Amino acid sequence: MELIVTMMLISIAVLAITYALSFAFSRQSDGLWRAKSVALAESYFEEIMARRYDEAAPLGGIPPCSPATVPCTAVGADGEPRAEYDDVDDFDGLDEQPPLDVNGNPRAEYVSYRVQISVDYLDAAQVAGLGLDDVSDGKLVTVTVIPPVGSPMNFPLLRTNY
Repeated sequence: MELIVTMMLISIAVLAITYALSFAFSRQSDGLWRAKSVALAESYFEEIMARRYDEAAPLGGIPPCSPATVPCTAVGADGEPRAEYDDVDDFDGLDEQPPLDVNGNPRAEYVSYRVQISVDYLDAAQVAGLGLDDVSDGKLVTVTVIPPVGSPMNFPLLRTNY
């Protein structure tokens, strides 16, 4: 009788430990997916920030486009291939799987990731909250990284007209 009770207790303990370990192992790679997603978003941000603010803005950004000088263009891609993106708006609507580097080559370490980018002018409330003069003074760039496992991660970036 004592042997049977001991075997039952050991079985229950082994089952509990196995369940706990399986749960831990199933979540073990979440940190890796997140870290890689952040690194991927940062690389897109670097590429976006290297471009001028608007198609109408001169190189160097001075004078900035505005209703008083040269009006800024509407948000949206200009129809250029990715290799010829020259302003922030060109990235609007970009959807890549696998993600590509600045030269158009697939990023081997991110084959099963997906990247989506949207670009919008700030709305009136955001302009007022940030103390800007006009809605054309800022664009909200959102890079969404979808890892192979887990939910999409959104990374916002505010690009201002300077």
